[in-house]
Amino acid sequence: MLTEQAVIVFIDNSIHKIFRSLDGLKTSFENIKAFNDEKEGVDFIYEKPIDLLFLNLDLVPNDAVSVTKEIRQKKLESNPYIVIYSDKQDDFVQEMVFNSGADSFINFHNKPAILQLFIKNLLKRRTKPASEDKRSIIIDQDRYLIFKKGEPIQLPRKEFQVFELLYGNPNKFFSKTEIASKIWNDEKVAAKRIIDVHIYNIRQLFGKRVIQSQKGRGYRINKKFI
Repeated sequence: MLTEQAVIVFIDNSIHKIFRSLDGLKTSFENIKAFNDEKEGVDFIYEKPIDLLFLNLDLVPNDAVSVTKEIRQKKLESNPYIVIYSDKQDDFVQEMVFNSGADSFINFHNKPAILQLFIKNLLKRRTKPASEDKRSIIIDQDRYLIFKKGEPIQLPRKEFQVFELLYGNPNKFFSKTEIASKIWNDEKVAAKRIIDVHIYNIRQLFGKRVIQSQKGRGYRINKKFI
């Protein structure tokens, strides 16, 4: 999922107060939906898959805590990340918010640049919606993590880069020289056993047949066994 294409929804009875922030966010995110009417906004998220939901704590007729509880009970397939915002920051309010099933609670402010960073960081944490193919692989480049069937697998940086290279080019064989050049920027690495060791370690984690080798051609990923 590209963060620019993520569907982000704001529900706020005083939406006019955050227009400046929304306009700023729209320069970075294509799909921002804003609702001044609570029912209209809630109906939208029940009908459409969304990634991130912002709720004003003081929504009416139902406050954000009640709305969040209802959403979590519905168990939406998209399982949106829910952020409740308010100027109220006392412990009792925060306890209610997190007990409702919200993922985050912030003091909302009209600083689009800060909100952009906040949203981008949240979206990076999303892995895959429940509706995705259970066999799919999700690659988290920031943390060198591979998600297989939703389970994270941590790889050392070079092994991660080898896997990413092969996985991103499933029909291509890469010779040791090509791998050494692309990953180490040093073709001399191909003459050592470093690449063989990395391939062995990857196979130990994902299965012996996940990387196919062919004499004279090198290695390629075999997605049938992912």
